[in-house]
Amino acid sequence: MTSTATALTIRLVRTEEFARAGELTARAYQHSYGGLSEQYLASLRDVAGRVRSGDVWVAVDDGGDRDGSGDTGDGGERAPDGGGEILGTVWVARPNRPLAGIAQPGETDFRQLAVAPEARGRGVGEALTRHVIELARERGSHRVVMNSGPEMTAAHALYAKLGFSRLPEREGRIEVEPGRFIELLAFGYDLEPSGAPAADAGGPAPTWVLQHIDYDDPRAAALRAEMDREVGPRYADRFDETDPEAAARSARAFALDPATIVATVLVTDAAGEPVGHGALRDLAHDGIRDLEIKRVYVHPRARGLGASRALLAELERIARDRGAARVILQTGDRQHDAVVLYERLGYTPIPIYAPYTDYAFSRCFAKPL
Repeated sequence: MTSTATALTIRLVRTEEFARAGELTARAYQHSYGGLSEQYLASLRDVAGRVRSGDVWVAVDDGGDRDGSGDTGDGGERAPDGGGEILGTVWVARPNRPLAGIAQPGETDFRQLAVAPEARGRGVGEALTRHVIELARERGSHRVVMNSGPEMTAAHALYAKLGFSRLPEREGRIEVEPGRFIELLAFGYDLEPSGAPAADAGGPAPTWVLQHIDYDDPRAAALRAEMDREVGPRYADRFDETDPEAAARSARAFALDPATIVATVLVTDAAGEPVGHGALRDLAHDGIRDLEIKRVYVHPRARGLGASRALLAELERIARDRGAARVILQTGDRQHDAVVLYERLGYTPIPIYAPYTDYAFSRCFAKPL
């Protein structure tokens, strides 16, 4: 996600950024609370631990080093290699896996929204919160919920501005560290049950048009480029680009020869605007003729509204008509919403298959037809 209003890029944290994102979180909490124990500060710095149970997103200003000195001058956590200045971070639950007891079924919760003290007032916290709301909308959640300490008055004002309401029935006194108790406040932001924006309430369901096109159609290429911009940064740290042999091996594994594509499907809305893309590749392995689903992407504005389901159903129909016994696909361990969608649609996990066997972060699925 890119926020044009704030010139921020919001993406999943990378492994090499864990320490910087953790230090930013600790500094932000010290600025707001003060007097925190070293034990609690250590927990705030533990981004690796948070990633094991949720998704940690960072707001990055890639133009942070404005004078070329290597000093950002505004308090963000700057990458040593110039890879972008981290100004804020937030920890978000994965689908159907709440982070805290405040969350109930059908809700998305988030924790530890943190903005570098010197970067406050630039819209970073608002951009991160809006990102959480959009994630929840894509998942079909009916509410976003979170806890906040009583001292976080600026955050409370932000939540009120965005439309959050207090949930007094979920508030209570907790021990945040040994001997330190606070009255945690609770806030919720209601979404439409369908995942559609409130402005669409009562309107007709979206109409999706499925078109069979050439793989090199410019509309398809544009959607694939958007997919690369969104998904690529999630896995940047998983590839060794410094070793020419490793880089070449990865390029071969994830390359897609257009000659192997047997179908490309474009999803458009009622106005003819492209919103989704998917393809089928003829891939044989283990003595079974499989068709592999590739490059499934739906634009954020069409997520949670049935476009993904319509796209996958059409790809499955094409595969069935071509005589395939099943379809298979590969995704990654940082695309949790995609995994949830596939599982809901009847896809089951299978061992990592070639050409992805060297990439342990792969998650592979199959669905009989």
